[in-house]
Amino acid sequence: MNKQKGFTLIEVIVVFTLLAMIMAMIFSGIDSGRRMVAKGEVKITAINEIRVIQNIIRHQVSRAMKIAVAVSDDGEMIQFIGEPRRIVYVSQMPGYLGSGGPHIQELQLVNARDGMVLEYRHGLVSNYDDEDESSPFEDAEPMVLLENIEKGFFEFIELDEEGEPTEWLSEIEQGVNLPLMVRLDLTMNSHAKQAWPILQIALRMDGGRFGARRPSMMQMLQERRMNGDG
Repeated sequence: MNKQKGFTLIEVIVVFTLLAMIMAMIFSGIDSGRRMVAKGEVKITAINEIRVIQNIIRHQVSRAMKIAVAVSDDGEMIQFIGEPRRIVYVSQMPGYLGSGGPHIQELQLVNARDGMVLEYRHGLVSNYDDEDESSPFEDAEPMVLLENIEKGFFEFIELDEEGEPTEWLSEIEQGVNLPLMVRLDLTMNSHAKQAWPILQIALRMDGGRFGARRPSMMQMLQERRMNGDG
């Protein structure tokens, strides 16, 4: 009488063990690929966020207008306030971002729990003569443009008394004229997903004339560097 052939218990256990190992490796590869895709999407989102923020700042600051934002103690009209952690200027506000027309705009680095944040505030230029009447700018609530900043500062280039571009300055003393350039340098903390490329903005001569840049500004800067190298 012939004996019936089949798998032994040990053979079955070995086969199932191998199958479990193969399935574990397959799922591990799938999960690793999923995590890499997720990280890539987060990185792309962070890069796009930085790019959008820089484009907004560049668009608004480069079109700063020769309109006073404050009056000095001597009665001079201050067109641009430039401090290490704050700038204030007047620029046109696109209709899709708010009411059209010239708006007083402020960018400010403010201390926060995890370092600093970059805030933006704007309001229509007020024509009120009554000092007790608050302006739309004063009533405006700031919005946070960027978080997770470890440290940062603004710097400026303006014309000196001889009409030549200065070095980068940490503060604008007078502000009766618009600066030539504004720079925003930020260092992001460990929670940030993307570094901040240094943002340098050349201001137009007249914010109301979008096609006109301050004449020969870049040529003056290039000549200064060439003379310095010589």
